[in-house]
Amino acid sequence: MARRPIIGITVAHCTEELKTFPREFYVESIRKAGGQALLLPPVQTKEEAEELVSLVDGIVLTGGGDIAPVFLGEQPKRGIGGCIPERDQSEILLAQLALKDDLPILGICRGIQVLAVAAEGKIYQDIRSECPLAFEHNQTAPRECAWHEVEILDSRLSRIMGAEQVQVNSLHHQAVSLVPEGFILNAVARDGIIEGIEKLGAKFCIGVQWHPEVLRNDEYSRKLFKGFIKSSNEFA
Repeated sequence: MARRPIIGITVAHCTEELKTFPREFYVESIRKAGGQALLLPPVQTKEEAEELVSLVDGIVLTGGGDIAPVFLGEQPKRGIGGCIPERDQSEILLAQLALKDDLPILGICRGIQVLAVAAEGKIYQDIRSECPLAFEHNQTAPRECAWHEVEILDSRLSRIMGAEQVQVNSLHHQAVSLVPEGFILNAVARDGIIEGIEKLGAKFCIGVQWHPEVLRNDEYSRKLFKGFIKSSNEFA
């Protein structure tokens, strides 16, 4: 019997108290899609990152706080929120190595931003201050509720989901502003904010700005995780 693909899931990490903060939603979504979850606290060196990447069949870059401006090559702008540079450095490094090895990647919320930065794209530090005409992307409804519609463009994402529009939740105030070279835009909100990107020619490299792991009863979210695990199976 073939083993299930091992999926590394990045987590927030409190070094002082040696606590990690994964959300059960990610682990359960990977399990239900046919994978085995492995939680990845921040690494400190390229060598550590290489060791971890060699152990897994795919990586989920998860949601969380803001990316520190130092990793964006920018000065801090009005509206920037809480940052954990240790996590930023680790996840950007893991994403760069996964991109280099063509390891399947699924970036979720903050994860799409990490993916963009790792591939030399750009992000908005704060949508409200940099895109004043955008609507509110940090929802006040519970996270398992849909908040706005997203248009799915012709892409691998659209073929996986089989839909041109989907209703998504929205829990962010940063967003991709410049799609990296070699990637395409695959989802966009009605106000023009980028909601998804993917790397052309990759086995699986998709980032989405919403949280599909929380939308447990949504068929499109299930399809996304199933497609990710199917691609990761090639490495198992």
